[in-house]
Amino acid sequence: MEIKKNLQYRFTSEDIDLISGSISEYLTGISLNRKDVLRIRLIMEEILLQYQEFFGTDHVVSLTCSKRFSRHRVQLIIEGNSFNPLSAGEETSGILESFLSNMGLIPTWQYKNNRNVITFVPPKPQKHSPLVKLAFLLLAAVILGMLSLLLPASFQHFLSEELLQPLLDTFTGLLSAVAGPLIFLSILCGIIGMSDVATFGRIGKRMIGRFLTMSTMIVVIAGFVVLPFFSVTAGNGGSLQFSELYRMILGMIPSNFFTPFTEGNPMQIIFVAIVVGLTILVLGEKACHVTNFIEQANYVVQLIMQELSSMIHLFVFGSVFNMILSGKLVVLSRSIKLPLLMLLADLAVIIFYITIVSLRKKVSPLLLIQKLFPTFLIAVSTASSAAAFATNTETCEEKLGIDRQLINIGIPLGQVVFMPGAAVMFFCVGICLAELYSVNITPFLLAVVISIAAPPIPGGALTCYTILICGLKIPAEAITIAVAMNVVMEFVATGINLFCLQMDLIELAGSMDMLDVKVLRSRSGL
Repeated sequence: MEIKKNLQYRFTSEDIDLISGSISEYLTGISLNRKDVLRIRLIMEEILLQYQEFFGTDHVVSLTCSKRFSRHRVQLIIEGNSFNPLSAGEETSGILESFLSNMGLIPTWQYKNNRNVITFVPPKPQKHSPLVKLAFLLLAAVILGMLSLLLPASFQHFLSEELLQPLLDTFTGLLSAVAGPLIFLSILCGIIGMSDVATFGRIGKRMIGRFLTMSTMIVVIAGFVVLPFFSVTAGNGGSLQFSELYRMILGMIPSNFFTPFTEGNPMQIIFVAIVVGLTILVLGEKACHVTNFIEQANYVVQLIMQELSSMIHLFVFGSVFNMILSGKLVVLSRSIKLPLLMLLADLAVIIFYITIVSLRKKVSPLLLIQKLFPTFLIAVSTASSAAAFATNTETCEEKLGIDRQLINIGIPLGQVVFMPGAAVMFFCVGICLAELYSVNITPFLLAVVISIAAPPIPGGALTCYTILICGLKIPAEAITIAVAMNVVMEFVATGINLFCLQMDLIELAGSMDMLDVKVLRSRSGL
């Protein structure tokens, strides 16, 4: 595939068509999904038309399609006065633009050195099914592990203790090192983006409140379903006595800025992020350079995490292989009920939502399931909410009858903030690991908080396990089990996230007179 560099065009209709065609050709050449290629082409055409209106047809624009360290990017460079086409419309606010660009759904705009720079970094195309790849590596790990047991004991010890274990410890350390800064920056960027809260108005405030309430309720439902299957008792702040609650609240306040990150204290990291974010909001334009630095730092840390998550399958392979060599496979086998009970809890959540919405909106449960299934299937098969974004938007508007204005805010915001599937997953992981290591815990609050703070990127949940395990005072070695199980559970959690989001948007739209009930009850388009 040829890499195009510094091709110059003008803002004529013919050149705009050539630019969009070149972008489509490039993205098709890297095996990007056909729907994503079409969506990106339409976005770029709209951006170019806005620049045509602003600068005129004779102005020059440069197009660069390149690849850096396995990441492709498309860039438009326009010299002249500052003009941000992403803020020219009224459909999205600054915070939503940040959310969408983090998910690889829209370009980013910058103005530097008297140049407008539009950069789009598409998500990595999946050459093979993640589930197939995972199944192959797990099978390979088991086969090679069993064969390795035939080797001399000294060589088995060398493979396990001298070769594999140091590599696994190094990877776990990298996850721990990235975890604190990633969650801190993710929350901080979200708060900073709220400076454009006027765009949200009553919709955004009400939506966020509902997301927080429903995440808590869903974890409570999961608790009622799975707790009878585990032999753990409350501890570490689980009592409702005033003295313990008081100490827990005070424990959120760190003694200095660095302690939360060195100790991996999740509540303190979130507390510091909230304090810093609110301070920046108060300062406004006085802190504009700090805001730019934080946003750019967030992009850097997220890219590091994405690269780490791309190697997670190898980590799982090495972990299972090493467990067989060291005779610890029994520990992993004892946690096999974790994904099964998580599925049971998720089934309870699905039944809860289907029952509530079908009764309140007087729509057939089977019809609801039919309409929601396409988005759920894409999310479960890819473990990516970004991959399901287009189908999710189309379903909400054309099949569920939700008002477009609510969709424009609700879907991008919900895919970042509202992760009930992840909350159930974190809760179940905490309970299971506590039982394995005989630790008394109460993970309800922590599971909800971490699910909200989880970065909206592939593998973002991985960083949360180090925070979760540290916060519940479970031995650090448990991270291996959590990460190994996550590779399977994250697929289901993503599907549940989007299922709950669509159902919640139906309820929210109905309460705000932004729902077309006739469309919701109609069977057309199925």
